[in-house]
Amino acid sequence: MNVYEAIIPENAPRQKLESYLAHAFPLLPGHVIRNALSKKDVKLDGVRSGKDAWAQPGSRVMLYTAFSVSLPIVYEDEHVLIVHKPAGISCDDDGRGGMTVLSLLEKAAGAAYRPRLCHRLDNQTSGILALAKDDGSEQLLLDAFREHTLTKVYECIVRGQMRPEKATVKAFLVKDAARSTVRVITHETPGAMPIETMYETLSFDGTLSRLRVTLLTGRTHQIRAHMAFLSHPLLGDDKYGDRALNKRMKTTALHLCASSLTLQLPGILSYLSGRTFTVQPPF
Repeated sequence: MNVYEAIIPENAPRQKLESYLAHAFPLLPGHVIRNALSKKDVKLDGVRSGKDAWAQPGSRVMLYTAFSVSLPIVYEDEHVLIVHKPAGISCDDDGRGGMTVLSLLEKAAGAAYRPRLCHRLDNQTSGILALAKDDGSEQLLLDAFREHTLTKVYECIVRGQMRPEKATVKAFLVKDAARSTVRVITHETPGAMPIETMYETLSFDGTLSRLRVTLLTGRTHQIRAHMAFLSHPLLGDDKYGDRALNKRMKTTALHLCASSLTLQLPGILSYLSGRTFTVQPPF
């Protein structure tokens, strides 16, 4: 029997327990959550609770199930761990008080080692995620991501046909911390950061294009915001995208995947230099 545990945040909105569990444990299928509630295999502060229960802010919730959640491992050795992060789960604490990539990997590692995040993917983005297992490897990976000595390639689906089909585009990005968004502008201004995005069209079906995108700079929401700025928003992007298109295509899933990571690393990780790790996008 597996136990999934969360602390309901104090600022959580009023909601049924089932709704909270779906957000706290995003990799548990809906039928697993419903089954656990119907059997009262869910405890709120130690009290068995069913489908009519409400989430109580500050309470500890524990869900018991035979269903096991694990993250697909792309590569692992004594120094590093590379996994395929599914869409819908945050890398670390996201204020929901529940399951994250880091919490799942910490549970799997037990006392063997402590996994350390060296970069992040947005909650809605799937794909390659690299973690370190020790201090030395963590510093080398952090330096590599900060200095952009690694090659990160994404695949995405966007509205319309790209013209030209292949290009490297530059602009500036401004963060709006209050709204947790960014905006792209053409000119330099105080607080704006330069961005550079390289794309290549893989296919076009008359409505949508599949792109391979290489980040030459790595800014918050860079691909999503830059493509939207170019009038080619990502399919399923409700923040920067075309909601009418998403509704017409009957999708709420962001079509963005970190599909490839090529390493260039010194020191104890030099044996990984030149290695490319890939995953297949789920779309």
